[in-house]
Formats: sequence, structure tokens, C-alpha cells
Amino acid sequence: MSRYDTVIIGAGLAGLTSACQLAQANQKVLLVSTGIGALLLASGCIDVLGFQPADSQVPVENPFRKLDDFLAERSDHPYQFVRKENIQTGLESFLSLVNQDSLDYQGKTDHNWLLPSTIGAIHPTCLAPASLANGDLTQGGKILIVGFKELRDFYPTLISDNLNSQDLSVEAAAATLDAPAPITGKMNVTPIELARAFDTVDFRGRVVDAVKKAGRGYSRIGFPAVLGLKQHAQVMADLQKQLGATVFEISTLPPSVPGRRLYEVLKRTLVQANGRLIIGSNVIDGALEDGRITQIRTETVSRPKTIKADNYVLATGGIFGGGIQTDADGQVWESIFRLPVVAEINRHKWFAKNFVSPQGQPVDHFGIKVNEQLNPVDDSNTPLATNLYIVGASIAGAEWTRSRTGDGVAVTTATKAVKQITG
Repeated sequence: MSRYDTVIIGAGLAGLTSACQLAQANQKVLLVSTGIGALLLASGCIDVLGFQPADSQVPVENPFRKLDDFLAERSDHPYQFVRKENIQTGLESFLSLVNQDSLDYQGKTDHNWLLPSTIGAIHPTCLAPASLANGDLTQGGKILIVGFKELRDFYPTLISDNLNSQDLSVEAAAATLDAPAPITGKMNVTPIELARAFDTVDFRGRVVDAVKKAGRGYSRIGFPAVLGLKQHAQVMADLQKQLGATVFEISTLPPSVPGRRLYEVLKRTLVQANGRLIIGSNVIDGALEDGRITQIRTETVSRPKTIKADNYVLATGGIFGGGIQTDADGQVWESIFRLPVVAEINRHKWFAKNFVSPQGQPVDHFGIKVNEQLNPVDDSNTPLATNLYIVGASIAGAEWTRSRTGDGVAVTTATKAVKQITG
């Protein structure tokens, strides 16, 4: 039987962040997860507050200044438990964590980058890799959006036309290129495949030649977010030197290369801090006795394996992450400890009439009710397990899609859970 200081369940942003910080605090840490989480579906940026009110068409420029208004409207949001003064601490801790490796995240809580999205909309985000932050639309100027015929779901003309149709200070043009070998002629190439190609010197050189033929006189040149997987910093430096312009990346549809880079750095950081990582093992259940979690059980080839720890962090996500389960009868429950979930019992009220609703989807509010220590609580706010901490999208009211707060919730609740555990 294994014994740890803390076991983290879930390998998404919240789980990995808490695991790394605990391991660096000299805890004996195990992270166990069925899969690698949702980072490959994410932009790689950290959204703290993008729109306030949520249905506003105007992006938030200063998220910290707008937090009071947001919290006044959203009494059920997880930021209420983190507290405004701790949000900045959480973001600074995240920056310190990821930038000690090969990443270069830029930003601060009183400023949102306004980045172009993969359809030419504006993506307001607080912290972003330097490669994406270089595309900040407030910098203005003439920009060239470069794409590749072989890459699926990335259309430079769509992006540039939509940017030009808005009241922005940029003048955008588009160029769609034939990717050099070994990508040439392939159909529906994924961002990951293209990123691996960019890691090679010869491929980059051929791309540079093609871009130079496509046009000159642009102060910035935007590419899909595929500029290297393992050699990202070298790729960026090489392209900017050869092109003589600022190079930036634009988020693509999944799989996300910036998300993959972030995942790999967090995983490496955890292992280097002597944390243990098990991916591909399903947590069957956990034992709740006298207000504490005493153990969890995981699947193995032969029989369930019991794992014990002093503390547990639940970072399995909401319904879309599999941390919360439902059935056809309208029952909603947390999948491991069978914790009660704040949810609407009438299935007909789970979804708004329109898929893209200004009011959002009611189902996005479903989650586990917590106290200020992030322990799960019952309807009378009595803690159900004092050594169990809920982080990220598992918390009731997280609703990560509206207002763009999901990444901020993941990072800041992870840091608060670490603080509760380590004192």
C-alpha cells in the first residue's frame, strides 16, 4: 500500500498546477488521472476575466479593476472563495512556476492582452505565452496572417477580413502557402504535426522563403500556433531573425500546441520536483470516514490498488471533464467520492433554447459546493471532508465559458488549495 502527503486526482491545468507547487514545497505527491486533461483543447493562455458583464461586446481591459463588479453579480462564482487579494498571488505563483522552465508567459492582473482568435474575433486574456502576446491588437500596424493549405480549420483570409471589419488599429492581409516537405500535399494536417515540422531547420528555411515572396513591409507576421513543439524558443528566434519582423502565433482549433507545451512543462516540473505521475489509471472510488478521506482505489491489470494520503485534491473537472456524471433520469453526482452536486433536477432546464445563449447554459453551473477552505460542504455548509480540496471546474458556479474566467479559476483555486495544505 502506498502512502503520500497529498494525492491529486486529475491532470488538467488545476491538477498539474497544484501538484507542481506541492512537490516544490517538498511534499510527497502523487498525481493520478485517467487522461491528460483538457490542456490540449485550450489556447494555452490564462483567462482571468474577459467580459463584464458576461454578455458585453466590449472586452475587459483591466481584469483586476472589473473583478469587484463581477463578484457583485456572481455570488456563486469560485472567485468568491479565492478572494480578490489572493487572485494576484495565484497568478504570480503560476508565472513563477511555468517560466522557470522553457516557457515565457507575459502579463499581469491589471491588463488583458487583446489577441486575434482563429476566426478573427478578439480574445481578451491576462497571461499569454510571448509568442501569442506578440499578436496583441492594441499595438496596431500592418500585419500579415500566414496559413498553410494543408492545415485544417485555419483560414487566414477569414481572420484578416474579420479583423479589418472591426474598429481596430491594425491593417491585416492574408497569405495561404503550400507547406514544404514533408507536409506538402497532405490533407487535414493537425497543428501537432506541423509543429513537429517547424522544429527542423530545413522546414523553417523553406517557410521563410515562401513568406518573403508573399509580401514585405509588414511590422508583424502571424502564424497559426504551430511554431515548434520541443524547440519553440529556437523556432521563434530563428523566424524573427530571418524575416526581420515580429512573429506571433494565433490559437488554432484543437489539438492546441501551446496547450501541449504547457502540459509538457508542468509534467516535467512535477517529475523534477520528485512528484509521481500516473496517467491512464482510472480512480474507482474513495473512502469517506468521519469527515475525512482515508483512501482511494485505482484500477490495475489484476486488482484495485489502494492509495492513502494525508490530503487529497480533486481536479477532475465538471461534466465535460468527466468529474461529474449524469444519467437519463436526471441524477447528477460526483464520480469518485459520490459528493453531492449543485444541479437542476429537471433535465429540461439543463440547456438554454439556443446553443450560443447570452445567458449561457445552466448546466455549466453544476458542480460541488465548497467553503472558503475549498472543502466540499453539504446544504448546511458543514464540511464533508476536511482533508479534501476541490479545485477548478469541479466547483459549483465555475461556468468557465462565459466571462472567460475558467483558466483563472483553475490556477487560483489550485494555489489556494496548496496554501491550505502547506499552511
